[in-house]
Amino acid sequence: MTNVLIIGAGGQIPAILIPLLQAEPTLKLTLFGSNAANLPYDNVKKVSGDASRIDDLIEVMQNQDAIYMNFDNLAITKLVIEAMHETGVKRIIQAGVLSVYGEVAEPFATWNSKMMGGSVAQHRGNEALEASDLDYTYMRMTWLYDAKRTDYVASPKGEPFLGAQISRYAIAQFVVDNLTGKRNDVRASIGLWEPGSENKAKPDFY
Repeated sequence: MTNVLIIGAGGQIPAILIPLLQAEPTLKLTLFGSNAANLPYDNVKKVSGDASRIDDLIEVMQNQDAIYMNFDNLAITKLVIEAMHETGVKRIIQAGVLSVYGEVAEPFATWNSKMMGGSVAQHRGNEALEASDLDYTYMRMTWLYDAKRTDYVASPKGEPFLGAQISRYAIAQFVVDNLTGKRNDVRASIGLWEPGSENKAKPDFY
């Protein structure tokens, strides 16, 4: 049995991800967030707490095997890493942003930069994860939308970022694939986009 902790369990991606993980017989879930006790899931452990408090993180990480972190904040990522070292957890998957390396290709790059602003892609969790000794996966997600489409392109660090959109279902599938061993993107920063969205100037929904 693999114990999986979701930090920020009340978000939009976890709403898709949690039922998928619950369907996996080898996984046992703990949900952590400011109002985790009120989340509408059965047969999971729910812990309400504050991710900016190291004591809360250390407590909820006890006996966990892997972590999915549903947001990207450098200061909190550093606290999560500290708590992981304290508790011996090695595996983390973090939802992050594109353009942290200036890797977005044209024609999408111009629109993306205008919408995000130059500072949005700076001081992100990838900086702390890449400097750590953890088995991390940092997800550089392109623009998200809701569609029941689960296919994705997984682009390693160092390759141009081409895709303008991806569904939250596809992001959830990528996380499931890593937690169940279908993929093993360890110590990797992965760009994620939808096949067919390459070379678009902007997402279809804008």
